Amino acid sequence: MIEQTRRAAETGVDAQRSAMETWFGSFESVKSAQKSGVTLSKSAIEAYLDGLKSVFPEESVAELEAAVDEQFEAVDEIHEDAWQSFLDGLDEAEATYDELTEMQLELLADGFDAVEQVQAEAEETTEEAVASAEELTESA
Repeated sequence: MIEQTRRAAETGVDAQRSAMETWFGSFESVKSAQKSGVTLSKSAIEAYLDGLKSVFPEESVAELEAAVDEQFEAVDEIHEDAWQSFLDGLDEAEATYDELTEMQLELLADGFDAVEQVQAEAEETTEEAVASAEELTESA
């Protein structure tokens, strides 16, 4: 029974670790989706500015295009730097989580080892008590 409980506890910790690894790994796809959203926005604005060229003088639209391009370049740079910082922090958090999980597994193992030892000692004490009781019964 103790061994089954030990395995169940270890399996629970392993499942939790797998879920966290999946969660940590999911952020790369979030970064990609966010980058795609920025690219889509830039394309939409460029299409809008192309449409403005038919209504306004081309040089005034060109100035606006240059300003938009400059802003999107800044967004791209900030986006990459921010994500890199976030992912670096995430790597550190994952390493810390792994250390804590290992510690948790060690503590579980130590706890179950202690329970098994107490159980073994209790069995031994019980067997000794039964043997003593049998000797007393036989001598009486």
